[in-house]
Amino acid sequence: MSQPRQGLFAFHHGELHVHFQDQPDIDHAEWFARIGLPTHGVAFDTVLRGKVAFDADTERWRLGFYGTAYLSEPRFNRLVEAFSLDPSRVTEKRLSDAL
Repeated sequence: MSQPRQGLFAFHHGELHVHFQDQPDIDHAEWFARIGLPTHGVAFDTVLRGKVAFDADTERWRLGFYGTAYLSEPRFNRLVEAFSLDPSRVTEKRLSDAL
């Protein structure tokens, strides 16, 4: 299996968008501007979005998200597949908009 990658993701109207990045080079607003998704306001806030990153302290993948209290199993599975993650090594976390 190839090395899992980290980056940003978004679910917009049921479609999964991913942006792989080795380092946090851009944020969601900048990425959304590039791909034609809402970059601010209520439309931006309603997009389920998040990031996947490796946590070296726990040696697990952290799947953090905004816009929902939890990820549905189908969405979780789509992200695990898109980022080539081992689901047993993934920790999910709702992110605060203040972070």
